[in-house]
Amino acid sequence: MGKNQAYKAMQRARLGSSSAAAEEIEDGMVDGSFHSPEWHAARLASLKTSHTITWEEFKKKKKEDEMKKGELEADKDRMMREYRAQLDAERARKLAQGKNNSSSKYNHKKDKDKELKKRSSRKRKIQHLYSLEQIQDRIFTLIIRPLGAFLF
Repeated sequence: MGKNQAYKAMQRARLGSSSAAAEEIEDGMVDGSFHSPEWHAARLASLKTSHTITWEEFKKKKKEDEMKKGELEADKDRMMREYRAQLDAERARKLAQGKNNSSSKYNHKKDKDKELKKRSSRKRKIQHLYSLEQIQDRIFTLIIRPLGAFLF
């Protein structure tokens, strides 16, 4: 049944047909349905045998999905507890060694690098100060000394 046919049937039902026979009311409108009535019948039959599921099947599937989700969350929680226990054990082991225990050579190397950086930064500061003193002396000799003769 096309769009126009359904509309015409609705009008007939609303107005009420005086005759018992299914006679077509001529209202001047052309039935503009694209498909034939046979196609519509086949379409309705295919919709009845579709892939849709019943309400009970839907509820059952939903419950199974929730159970799987719960199992995944429980598995994640278990893995997180194991990981946390591993971290706590590693932390306890490191704390048991003590604060001043530097058994690895890496820590000694790190300390040496820090000391070298301190020395080099002191040298740079001293060189920087020395160069500033030189600049101040040059300014004094070139600018202030000649001006002093005019001021006094």
